[in-house]
Amino acid sequence: MENKLENELLVCRSAAMTDLLLLSSDYPPNDGGIARLCSEIAAGGARAGLEVQVIAPTPRNGIAQPPARTREVRVRHARPWREWDSYRALRSRICRGPVICGLWYPDGLLAQAAGARPRVILAHGSELMPSRSRWRRDIWGQALRSVCEAADLVVANSEYTLKLVLERAPGANALAIPLAVDDERFSPGDGEAAKRRFGVSSKVVLSTVSRLRAYKGHDVVLRAIAGSSADHRRKLVYLIAGKGPHRGELERQVAELGLSEQVRFLGFVPEDDLPDLYRASNLFLLCTREATERQEVEGFGLVFLEAQACGTPVVGTRTGGIPDAVKEGEGGWLIEQDDAAALSGLLSQLVDDPAAFLVAGRRARERVERQCTWEQYVRRLIGALESLEMPQRRAG
Repeated sequence: MENKLENELLVCRSAAMTDLLLLSSDYPPNDGGIARLCSEIAAGGARAGLEVQVIAPTPRNGIAQPPARTREVRVRHARPWREWDSYRALRSRICRGPVICGLWYPDGLLAQAAGARPRVILAHGSELMPSRSRWRRDIWGQALRSVCEAADLVVANSEYTLKLVLERAPGANALAIPLAVDDERFSPGDGEAAKRRFGVSSKVVLSTVSRLRAYKGHDVVLRAIAGSSADHRRKLVYLIAGKGPHRGELERQVAELGLSEQVRFLGFVPEDDLPDLYRASNLFLLCTREATERQEVEGFGLVFLEAQACGTPVVGTRTGGIPDAVKEGEGGWLIEQDDAAALSGLLSQLVDDPAAFLVAGRRARERVERQCTWEQYVRRLIGALESLEMPQRRAG
């Protein structure tokens, strides 16, 4: 089968790109930012008229029908069979368009070993940061540099991530294309109905959607609420969506700060329920810290765009790629890392003047429509891909 595919007679390609291949070890139905990005690239490429092939692991709980003009090759989930199957699929591909790799490792390394060209690496942030482990600093760092510098293009999700790429791989051909959001699925709606759904009617609602990890800064929000006046605290409720190893510590902090009436842990919230969670919120917050030595950073923060697309204003920290996702004066505020006092001041403004935050939410939605849709992202990406030298197909 492999030889048959490799020996097919292929016509010469025109200058326009007609197909692409996406290789990702993180792909739906997995959740998370990388899986979502790869899915949107595949769907957006198909909508743009490209023939799209996806190589991704077979999930344990089944898969949905792929979009039109998208062909999926699902490989075995367990390692190292996943890598071996992916390598064979790359070697036997019919598509001669760009190969987009969801991560530099293992996807980019596999594509490099298979000789796939042109080869594009997606860069997200934390996977590029140096580690305290000497092995990861040296050998891993050399591999990262080799893969990124040998690629035809590295696409970073923010200006911050672009800086990381060029620090680790100075010879890489790299550019930044900030992430985007599905502005139809994430859209303004009936906020009061959404509040009733989550049982927070008549409250001023704060929310965070993220994994429960220490560097995500949930404790900053807790301290900001605790620093508010007693009257303001009574009006606030903080919905924490997500799961992770830090939940026990956060529950301890909630008890110590006397915030049991204000804080609700929602656990994992399904993708289909996220728009209503954002609509129920008067303010979305994610106060991520940058911890280089632990490879912890927000490379962009897609949840900020999801909230803003729903007409909800947002607060983030001036760390990592968050300033690409949150623009002050356009439905967002940026505070310094760990600045609970500044956040407490914003919460007081929210309680005292909620109408101003409604205006900010409308501005956030307008910015999304103007700059941050997946259609715009895919158009920028395809423009960058079409500048790459495509391999010629053999004439019959």
